Amino acid sequence: MPETTAPPERTGPDPINVSLRECRLVAYRVLWHHGAPVGTIPAIVDVIVAAEAAGLEGLRALHADAPAIGATAARPVTYAEAGDELVIDVAGKHALAAVPDVIDLAAALASDDRRTVRIAGAERDGLLAVLPHVAPDHGLALTPAGPGRFTCRPVASARDGLPSAAGILRDGTDVPAELWWALFHLGNLALTPDSPVSRRHTGRSVFDAQGRIVGELGEDAQDPDDATTPATR
Repeated sequence: MPETTAPPERTGPDPINVSLRECRLVAYRVLWHHGAPVGTIPAIVDVIVAAEAAGLEGLRALHADAPAIGATAARPVTYAEAGDELVIDVAGKHALAAVPDVIDLAAALASDDRRTVRIAGAERDGLLAVLPHVAPDHGLALTPAGPGRFTCRPVASARDGLPSAAGILRDGTDVPAELWWALFHLGNLALTPDSPVSRRHTGRSVFDAQGRIVGELGEDAQDPDDATTPATR
């Protein structure tokens, strides 16, 4: 299980209704904390949210597998074409991290004709079930055709009644309180620890060690503890 902090006791509703923005923010922080390169994170966050919207428990998978997702996020994938089948070897990538690669390759190589896409080497490959929910936003329909296999065709309409993040945008999503607070506190580990230095540069205000505002931050601001120069212009 991922590392956790010692969160304070909390009371409130269970489950908690969480907005789309909160889902994305916390998922981003958790992935960042676990070493996913920043360029990979937005696409993986979208997959996690899509999995949550589709009832595939994307947030629970993030909590359980965050180290594996972070460790494999930038792992390169390879592909081969065999007749009408596009074989994508994701080389041990976690499924949630592999989905953006699969979508990109399917859009580039398998969208002109009806073809089969086969994904090999994915960890937690059951989560590849999110692919049909992500593909329509990229002009594709991916239909399950066996373990790790999907038929692929272009589509003109966005989606055919599949759950999407639009539902979370409108209504939020209910998350068990224990799971949500575990993710929340895990994500907080990505933040800079609170200190006099971190508080100096919050927004445009400059603070001293006691938390008092001593000026407004400008491009030529000096260290407010340096008595030889003004703190701000």
